Amino acid sequence: MNISEPTENSNVLEGSSKIEVDYQLKIKLQSAFNKGLSHFRQQVKAPKKNGHVGYKTKSGGKNYDYVLLEDLIKAIDEGLKDTGLAWYQDCETANGVVRVRTIVTHENGYSKSSSWMEFKTSGNPQDAGSAMTYAKRYSLGTTFGVSSEADDDGQQANDTTPNRNNSQRKNTSKPEASTKQQQTTLEGLFKAMSKTAGAPIEAVRNGYLEKAGVSQSNQLSHSKAESLIKLVMSQLNKQTDKGNSND
Repeated sequence: MNISEPTENSNVLEGSSKIEVDYQLKIKLQSAFNKGLSHFRQQVKAPKKNGHVGYKTKSGGKNYDYVLLEDLIKAIDEGLKDTGLAWYQDCETANGVVRVRTIVTHENGYSKSSSWMEFKTSGNPQDAGSAMTYAKRYSLGTTFGVSSEADDDGQQANDTTPNRNNSQRKNTSKPEASTKQQQTTLEGLFKAMSKTAGAPIEAVRNGYLEKAGVSQSNQLSHSKAESLIKLVMSQLNKQTDKGNSND
């Protein structure tokens, strides 16, 4: 009985068949993963924003609310029931930089990872711990599409933003730019709020500046800088009073 040696063409065909099988398996696993994720989104309930920072304005009291990490975890874990999905996080700290990513796994072995979220800190253990908590919360929330960020129903910093309905009014005068002193004051307030709120200074700074419609302090007008200074100071004073009352 003659057994012919495998030809080059037959090896290619076998290799192509294996690739096709692997591809079909990946599609099947991914389909089950997506089905579980869809089930999660149908049954997950938005977590309550139990983290509060209150402040006062001329128009009355305002709230700056956010979701605590433990409440976010609870909401996601409850939403994952009977979905076949689970999650965990990789956390690293080196040279003052903390980074976190979230990995979602399916019981069939398929998994997806979020991108790394990095924050540079002063290297102080307290700052690193605050940054790590914030990164965990933000990464987890964005991975599962569950809002965890602060919600400011006052947005005092936007009080000076022109009403779009009045956009027909022409004003050719250029607003007075913020001063160096205002910018320095804001940076100091951002650092103080970072320690008080337990969040990375980059996140605090970017959050406030975004509310004012800019990306850097030197882009603020004089009036917006003043409004932002008052906003941060009022929130800090409220937090300080709350801390003293709990002593």
